[in-house]
Amino acid sequence: ACARCCGVHNTMGRFFDEKIYQAEFRERCLRMGIDARREVEIRVRHLDFSKSYYIDLLVSQGCVYEFKTATALNPAHDKQVIQYLLLAGLNHGKLVNFRPRSVDSRFVSTSLRREDRSAFTIEAIDWQGRDGILEHNLLAILNDWGTFLEAGLYREALLHLTQSPVSGEFAVPVIINGRETGHQNLCMSDEDTAWHLSAIRKHHTSYELHIRRLLTHTPVTRLHWININQRQVTLKTLFQ
Repeated sequence: ACARCCGVHNTMGRFFDEKIYQAEFRERCLRMGIDARREVEIRVRHLDFSKSYYIDLLVSQGCVYEFKTATALNPAHDKQVIQYLLLAGLNHGKLVNFRPRSVDSRFVSTSLRREDRSAFTIEAIDWQGRDGILEHNLLAILNDWGTFLEAGLYREALLHLTQSPVSGEFAVPVIINGRETGHQNLCMSDEDTAWHLSAIRKHHTSYELHIRRLLTHTPVTRLHWININQRQVTLKTLFQ
C-alpha cells in the first residue's frame, strides 16, 4: 500500500485534488486484483434521523482509506477515520496525505467492539432534565449507537429529534454590561433552558467555567450539560 501511494505521488506530484488521487489509487489496486470501492456510504439512523458518511476508499472489504491534501495530518483526521471504523464495524484504516513533498501516511486502528461501546454508565449531577424529552432521546440514541462517536453526530441527532416551536437551535441575545453585543446560536430545550453536548476527556472544571461564562451573558436561566466521555456519560444542570 505504501508503495502504491508513493507511486501515485511520484507520477502525479502533490497538487491534485483528493478525488484525483483517490481515483488513481483505486485504479492501481484494481489492476493488481485488489478489490477497492470508492465513496462507500455509511448511513447512521435513529427513528426518523439519518446522516450519511462516505469512505474515500474501502480496500479488500475491510480497510478504510482516507485521502487528504492538507498541509499536515492532524488529530481531527484520525478522529474521522475512527468514526468511520466504529460506524462500519471495522478495525483498521489508513490516512494518506498527498500534499507534502513526500507522502505522509499512518495507520489508524481500534479494538472497540459494538458491545464495548454499549457498556456506558450515567452520572447525574444536579440534573433537572430527568424524564424530559432531551434525556429520553439522548438515552435512546446512546442505547442504539453506543458511545465513543463524535459529539457532533449526537448533537445533530438530538437537535433533530427534539425540534419544536420552542426547542431547537436559536439565536440568543448576548448581554455584556447591560448592552446587547450580538446573538449567539444555542441549543434550546425551552425558552429559558439551553443544552450543550461535549465529549471532553479532561479539564472538566475549566470547561464548566467557560460554559458558565457563556450562560452569564445570556437571558438563559439554566443549561443542561451532557458530556460523553467514552464509557462515562455525565448529565449536569448549570444555573445562572
